[in-house]
Amino acid sequence: MDLESLANLAEIFGAMLVIGGMVLGVIEIRNYRTQRQESAAMEIMRAFQSPEFTHAIQLVMEYEGDTRDCCDAEVSSELLKAVMLISTTLESIGLMVYRRSVPFRLVQQLMGGTIQACWSVLSSYVTGMRDKAGRASLYEWFQWLAERLDQYPEYLDAEGAYVKYQNWRPERQRNIRSSSSSNHST
Repeated sequence: MDLESLANLAEIFGAMLVIGGMVLGVIEIRNYRTQRQESAAMEIMRAFQSPEFTHAIQLVMEYEGDTRDCCDAEVSSELLKAVMLISTTLESIGLMVYRRSVPFRLVQQLMGGTIQACWSVLSSYVTGMRDKAGRASLYEWFQWLAERLDQYPEYLDAEGAYVKYQNWRPERQRNIRSSSSSNHST
């Protein structure tokens, strides 16, 4: 083999390495995005399932009338803390959905109805806070998220998941021998 043939082979090999590196890079970027979304989803689930957050939702729904007027009326500090916790949590989640850090459909399925109910109760409060502060941007992402949930109502409360997905089946089990079956064969 002459030197020119070796040089051509080296160029082909180099090009293949570059292409292979690019393909691997794309795969790694996709894996990173998936991991990032899964991490964000877990954080959202933790926030939604924390005792403080569920208690706050309970308080706001229980005191719906007082919450609507809490800018003007005297309400308990516990209720005001609940309103603040819900508003700031959903503000953060709205921004994460907008930035596509968290999939909209996941938030929609996980807490869509609750977010919409919270906005329905707290929208007057938010409007009052905006007026008092002179800042239209207060809880803007909470409102944005609730409005997107209204705009794209794919997951409707009219039909529960137990009906909508009643034909769902788990993925097929692969032919993987469990450690317990391999222990029995020895």
